[in-house]
Amino acid sequence: MHKKQTHRLLAFSFVLILIALAITGNTQAQDGGQNPTPMVITVTPIGSPTPDGGPTTVPTDEGALPPDRFEPNNDAQAATTVGLQSEPDLTLTGDDMDYFTGYLKAGQMIRVSTTIYGGLDTHLKVFWEGQLVAENDDRSPTDVGSLLTFTAPADGWYVALVAKATVYDGTYDLEMSLAEPTATPTAVPTFTPTPSPTPIISPDLAEPNNSPETARPVTPGLRDTYTVGAGDVDYFTFIAKAGSRYVCETVTDQVDTLLTVLDIGVNDDRGVGRVDSSFAWTAHGEQTAVIRIEARGGSFGQYEFGCQAAAQPPLPSASNGAAGVGSTAVVPTVAATLTPTFGITTTEQISLTVRHLGQVQPQTVVPATYIRLLVYYDANNDRQPGPGEGIANVSVLAVDSQGQSLAQIFTNAQGEAIFNLTGETIARVIVPFVPGWSSRVRAGESNNDIVLGLPAVRLPVFLPVQNQTAGEE
Repeated sequence: MHKKQTHRLLAFSFVLILIALAITGNTQAQDGGQNPTPMVITVTPIGSPTPDGGPTTVPTDEGALPPDRFEPNNDAQAATTVGLQSEPDLTLTGDDMDYFTGYLKAGQMIRVSTTIYGGLDTHLKVFWEGQLVAENDDRSPTDVGSLLTFTAPADGWYVALVAKATVYDGTYDLEMSLAEPTATPTAVPTFTPTPSPTPIISPDLAEPNNSPETARPVTPGLRDTYTVGAGDVDYFTFIAKAGSRYVCETVTDQVDTLLTVLDIGVNDDRGVGRVDSSFAWTAHGEQTAVIRIEARGGSFGQYEFGCQAAAQPPLPSASNGAAGVGSTAVVPTVAATLTPTFGITTTEQISLTVRHLGQVQPQTVVPATYIRLLVYYDANNDRQPGPGEGIANVSVLAVDSQGQSLAQIFTNAQGEAIFNLTGETIARVIVPFVPGWSSRVRAGESNNDIVLGLPAVRLPVFLPVQNQTAGEE
């Protein structure tokens, strides 16, 4: 029975081929020449048997992958701006390739990876200033996704390219995250040691805070962990209240710290066998305290830093004249015994002259201006900041009335920036990348509610744009 069906199908196919040849041969142009576009008929018998006896499947376009939400981003000029985040459900179809870009600070190491689904095989490349600096095809012999790391040599933007390594389309997840540098063991010194390269320290969350103008504001009573080493100095600041006593300290066994409260005092080691520092002092008037932390002897590493209010020390006595850490001992004066003298008589009248010195001039306290602002993109267009809408790594400037820059800071991962400036010249805070993003500030006061947001429209290239297709406004 099977042979008869096969013969019938072959006969039917042969007849169709003859008909196609007849039509093709008789199709002529009106001037007697050959038709420039001859008709071609391809015959595929419906239900023709396959080697396993089932019908042949005819491929269709159903189930084709649609473009993802970031298209078009097929070249470096149209690269999608991303932060340290994960972006799921991205697609590569046909000759599609996806470009992404992000901002890194000097010394930061970024880890870029793709997780693939289906038959997709990705090839990942990273460019810095137009030059290829890293690439990866397969992360392992059994995983055709991609993984690479790159350390930024300076502050700037990187460009990442995700492309197909084969002809197969598919879906992938993209992830960008900061990675810790791999520690390199120090070689045992010899009699003729060679100088070792300066270690690279991963920047902490307070950077950049390498000058008093960019000092990180801290709250007395709270602590956090930072890093310091060769080429790095950390500054912190807070408002000290008149008559209050404060203790600022580092806690670490990795780095030999030197703690200085500017214009007040300094401490190296808090005790014998310790390399961390502690300094206590009393604020005689309300002032802006600035603390500098630096590493000594080429050491580097993490340390915990904090300042807190402390009780006033008791007056020292002759039996316990030891001074507190970072303070000066006060030696009590023993009152002398007075011996009365008899027989003193007045020989002449003593005249007294009273000279008026004028009123005591009060000490002028320069008011401090505290600014807390949020930079965000209103992705859901509800005209107020929401979770995940803060924009990280955006430069914010504090300027005077003439537009001269007084201080610069970058927003953190939540899009927040904090200034704590002393002076009366600050007038506005601005975001220089976007015209019109600025706000007035009240000099000498706390400005806690400054919010700079951009509506859900087409954005500059340095900000992430989601759910946007070509031609939308």
